[in-house]
Amino acid sequence: MAGIVGSYALTKLQVRSIFTHSRQRQLLRIVGTAVMIIYAAITIFPFYVLFVRTFVSTKDSTELHLWIPPAQEISMDAQVGNLAVFYNLDLKRVKEALGIPQTEFLQSRITLKQISERYNIPPERIKGYFAGFHTYNGWITLLSGADFWLALGRTLLVTVASLVGLTILSIFTGYGLAGLRRRGQMIIYNVYLLQMVIPAMLIILPQFMIVQWFARLLPGYDSPGLLRSVIQLLIVVLINIKGGAVSTMIMTSFIGAIPKEIEEAAQLDGASQMQYMRHILFPLLKVPVASLVVIMLPQFWNQFLEPFVYLDQSNTTLLPLIQNLSGVYSTNFQILYTAVFVSILPLAVVYLVFRRFFIEGAMAGAVKG
Repeated sequence: MAGIVGSYALTKLQVRSIFTHSRQRQLLRIVGTAVMIIYAAITIFPFYVLFVRTFVSTKDSTELHLWIPPAQEISMDAQVGNLAVFYNLDLKRVKEALGIPQTEFLQSRITLKQISERYNIPPERIKGYFAGFHTYNGWITLLSGADFWLALGRTLLVTVASLVGLTILSIFTGYGLAGLRRRGQMIIYNVYLLQMVIPAMLIILPQFMIVQWFARLLPGYDSPGLLRSVIQLLIVVLINIKGGAVSTMIMTSFIGAIPKEIEEAAQLDGASQMQYMRHILFPLLKVPVASLVVIMLPQFWNQFLEPFVYLDQSNTTLLPLIQNLSGVYSTNFQILYTAVFVSILPLAVVYLVFRRFFIEGAMAGAVKG
């Protein structure tokens, strides 16, 4: 009888222990989920606020809005000069839409009511033209202009070309420095690492003078046109793909960890160095290539200094274009916030669409087998 009672008590303690551990795991899961939700909300909140501000007019830009404010009807007492500042109006389009002759001069202090009376335009037509400007002016002004789409295309071209060129050159550099067995390799490797402690602003002037000296040797560079634009974009790409400390460290350390016996076996089978790199080395480089792309993609996409220095204003990329939207005496903050949000959006879409490939590349060497 005592044995049965002892066994029952032991079973009860085991059940209570299992129940306690189950509750602890459940509690930890709930806490972990709550922490991740809070962290995600804190991370996304600035982007959400930026998105909302793309629908906030310039005159309300000093207020914090957590939701898109309701649209306001245009006042007939509003002056054309103020509207031109708040909405970046193209007066030629305004005249064409309202039926005003292009030869007519609209003074900055003239009101919409005075325009309605002078040119016999119904107030409803004027209000209908400006309907939605209070909320969607940033998107309308930005997306309807050719400058934005051209700058977006140049940014995409420079980013893709820089990533491809940097990846290929970094692989060859890493292959040449792999193992760091000779003194000359160490010297070259340290020269690459030295770039990490040299600020870009410190070398921008001598670099600009050298680049301009070589660029002027090319025919057509000093004359505005397509050839000058292509050369300028090529200069930015070449500056981006020059040897960098990060890319050199990633490729050198990874290629140096590959057993030398693999290359020796390929040579015994009659493979040349190029065949070894193409058929054996390149397929093994998913991890460093994915890491390099993740690190350098935002840097190339959000590049400002080099395009601002080397590209003409009519041949610029996204960030210098956004900087040019800021006026000297007044700024349309709605279009400015819209441009910043749109410049971030493609990068976020790329990471969301290709996140599986980034994770697979980063985790490719984490587990053996």
